This record gives sequence, C-alpha cells and structure tokens, in this order.
Amino acid sequence: VPRLRRAGPGNLIRINWPGSERRPFNILVDSASGTLRQLLKVGVDYHELDLILYTHFHPDHIGELASYIFATKYAPGFRRSSPCTIMGSVGLGKVLKGLKEAFGQWVDPEPDKVVVEEIPREMPASMQLPPITLSTLPLGHTPGSLAYKITGPEGETIVISGDTDYEESLGTFGKGADLLLLECARPEDGKVPGHLTPGEAGRIAKIAAPRLLVLTHFYPDCDTSDLLTPLKKEYDGMVILAEDLMRIQVASY
Repeated sequence: VPRLRRAGPGNLIRINWPGSERRPFNILVDSASGTLRQLLKVGVDYHELDLILYTHFHPDHIGELASYIFATKYAPGFRRSSPCTIMGSVGLGKVLKGLKEAFGQWVDPEPDKVVVEEIPREMPASMQLPPITLSTLPLGHTPGSLAYKITGPEGETIVISGDTDYEESLGTFGKGADLLLLECARPEDGKVPGHLTPGEAGRIAKIAAPRLLVLTHFYPDCDTSDLLTPLKKEYDGMVILAEDLMRIQVASY
C-alpha cells in the first residue's frame, strides 16, 4: 500500500559479470506504480533493465508495466544491444492483451526492445539466463503466483516469495539461500488469507535457514506494530525489516 514512507513492491537485483567490466545485469522483480522513478533514485535508468520478473498479476505488483513498455517505445535515439525480457506465469500474455485493448499500439512491445515469455507452472527445475540461473516455485496466492530463486555466477542465491500465505514448500525452496525475501503484510494479530504474519514468516525461515532474512510488503499497521517479537519466537537467525531504497550486498561464502 503506497504511502510517503513506502512505495509499492519493486525489487532491483544487480548481478556482476565475473571477470568483466560490463555494467551489472539488472533484474527487476515486480513493478508497482512509481517503480521507474524509484530506480532512478538508486542510479538505474529503465534502459538498463535486462530482466523483469512478475510474481503475480495483482495491480500493486504490475502497476508500472504499461509505463515501462510505453517508455521503451518512445525514447528518441535509444537502441538496445539486446531486448529486455519480461517473464511471468501463464497469464502474462493475457495481461498484455488487456493493456493493448486499453492503450492500443502505445503499449505493444517492440521486439528489439522487449520480449515477453510465459513461465509454465511445470517448468524445469531451473533455466539458464546468463549470468544467472532462475528457478521458480508455484504458490497459492493466485492461480499463477510464483516465487523466484536467482542464483548468480558465484553461487550467490536470492529467493523472493512475492505475496503468499504460509506454505512449507517455500521454506524448502529457499533452503540455504544467502538472502530470503519474504512478504509480511500484516502484524501478528492482523492475519488475512493470502499473506504472512511475522510468526508465519519465521516458520518458513526456520525451514529455509537463510544467511539473511528480509521482511517486506508491509501494510500501514505494520509500521506501528512489533514484528520482531513474534518472528523471533519461530526463528532466531539474522533478520532485517526492509525500507525503501535499502541496499544489501549479497555474496556466497
């Protein structure tokens, strides 16, 4: 829920190419309205995005999709060396079709700038998208919800849940991750179906045993509630409560 302290969901992951002076490979996971402007605050222009992943298609997670495609089409003089890939579960094509019905050619992706790929629920264990390996886990928040595991060239691993209720499989999927990013939409006494409380996030983290747990996707009442005490009853590892524009360096040891 956007407010002055917090923008909507959007996570930038920058992967360095080993032994190269190329700019980092930039991955954006979800893009709430305003995400492109938030990227500029951390020094990344939308032209520099290489891969965009969508965990699901609720408006608070795809609100900037139309704006991004529109921007790629109307940047005089800009040419990409390779297109940005936009990926999400089966249904992404339907979302884009709906946008085109609303906005017409203005959001029809140009293939030299944007390619769109749907990820089947029964996808292989992993796919190679140099310099990363990408794995997915179907979740029940929506019929097409996916969690993502991104493994970098040095073995560093980031797992992002997207929106989810408690699912034990997510803990297994995130086992040993260097960074586990879990949603925590409501405080312990405010449980709503389809979202995690701190205690539930702690139970997932206990299974996963990541090097670092980061909680995000806070509804307004989370900012005035104690999230750590109920979480610590379930999980005693390192945890951070996310803030907008926070930067975390991830390395595999």
